[in-house]
Amino acid sequence: MPTSKLIRNLPRMKEIVSVAAKFGFGEIIRDTKLGTFLGKFNKAHEVDQKPAPVRFRLALEALGPTFMKLGQVLSMRPDLVPPSWSEELANLQDSCPVVPWVEIKKEIEREYGSELDSLFSSIEETPIGDGSMAQVHRAVSIDGNNIVLKILRPNIEKTVRSDLEVLEVVASLLNSHGAKLGFDPREVIDTFAEALDNELDLRHEADSTKMLKAMTADETATFPEVYPECSTKRILAIEEVNGAELTKWEKQNYTQEQRDRIVANGAHAVVRQTLEIGFFHADPHPGNIFVLEDEKLCFIDCGMTGRVEESMRKDLAMLLYGVSEKNLDNVTSAFLRLGDITLDDINERELRKDLRDFVERFTEGPLGDIDMGSMLTAFLEGLRKHSVKCPGDLILMIKALITIEGVGKAMSPDFNLVDYAKPTIEKLVKSQYGFSAIKNRSETSALLWAQLAERLPDDATRILDRIRRNKVRLNIDVESVEHMTDAIDRSSRNVSWALVISALIVGSSIMVLANRTDSIDIRSALGLVGYIFAGTLGVWRIIQHWRAGR
Repeated sequence: MPTSKLIRNLPRMKEIVSVAAKFGFGEIIRDTKLGTFLGKFNKAHEVDQKPAPVRFRLALEALGPTFMKLGQVLSMRPDLVPPSWSEELANLQDSCPVVPWVEIKKEIEREYGSELDSLFSSIEETPIGDGSMAQVHRAVSIDGNNIVLKILRPNIEKTVRSDLEVLEVVASLLNSHGAKLGFDPREVIDTFAEALDNELDLRHEADSTKMLKAMTADETATFPEVYPECSTKRILAIEEVNGAELTKWEKQNYTQEQRDRIVANGAHAVVRQTLEIGFFHADPHPGNIFVLEDEKLCFIDCGMTGRVEESMRKDLAMLLYGVSEKNLDNVTSAFLRLGDITLDDINERELRKDLRDFVERFTEGPLGDIDMGSMLTAFLEGLRKHSVKCPGDLILMIKALITIEGVGKAMSPDFNLVDYAKPTIEKLVKSQYGFSAIKNRSETSALLWAQLAERLPDDATRILDRIRRNKVRLNIDVESVEHMTDAIDRSSRNVSWALVISALIVGSSIMVLANRTDSIDIRSALGLVGYIFAGTLGVWRIIQHWRAGR
């Protein structure tokens, strides 16, 4: 971070360090030298007995909207933080102080300008919802439609931008000093920054809602209507959903038959979005689902979505199917393709051992008897154990499937997500081995070989021509060569400084010895100055060396 930004964000950085220390993370901060840089901090003893994930959640809640949103993003990404942390972050409270109507009204007038009166006949002053980034108000359009307005909090962009700058510094310091957190802080902040770009532009949520409605809505589930003429970058206008929030299902006195139908509709919707279409709502928790008439569901809050290519969906299907068939080779191949790695990148023997245990753990019967949520959770744990980085959208897809299975089991004890996913899984597997699939792959391979044969004479001529003219260049990528280069550079600098300091000492000694009298002349004075300068340089280099942690 440039010095100007560092100075500008110093008060916020002090606040973050203070809160981190309060909730028991002071030692980690101190190890990064950040604690020394920002001054002393006090540790709160009342949180000592609480687990680290709980203390982390409480710290995020204390630090405000940006950090609460960070926790929500991390709760969706068990590949970035340990599972126990992501599970705890799912309990994060999203409520923030209500923004007064006077301030909200100014935001509305600023966005709509002179068109405000021509768009709405009324807007309720009392909010019906408030989150870390936005506040929600009911309104009636000029056409008489009941809608809700999701309005970004005043100055939230400035707050988030400032907090992100601080988080980038903290993450870099934690990384450079090897803080043992169980996750990569730099990767977490990069992922968070990308998610925030979408959160701060509500046009993204509007587009996602319209696309999900157009691509996936059917008789079992739908999405609210978006009013583009009333939507802007900072305000999203959607239809008001008249239904019961799924979080309150126990108070609705649903019969078991109704519960089963609700669960079936939810499972059908999520499986269709994730495994069939590949474009899905990434956070289908009960707070984002409303139950309409005839147990039809309506998904809201489409700010976080995912998109997974067909090839990746096929690999996940092959993983699930391979487990049910106890086919270790298929499971291993699917695992490697999902992680985009080869056996050379990891310990093959250790991987096959873990995958064998994985298969044996979930193969007590056919595909229909598999606990899909537990198996996908174990798969994520395997990714973390072997440091395999999967695409973020694949993780979101797995998380969405695990979430909807949890909802289903809470409402219907006999629910099994595999019952709804099995037809799609088998279809994806067959599409890889059916006659048409083999035919298509054969045609593609034949075309590639034909193109290779066609280009071969020209490529061979070009290579031979370069050999004749001595223009063949050989590039060798030596592992860790960059680290070796850095070490050589540091050593060279240290030697250079040592030579300079030594030269100053020798030169000063010559000047002092050149004085044959008992009095101090100009030569002695210069020699003493040289000694002082050499000593100062030496102390300065020692301090630099210590600060760099080398």
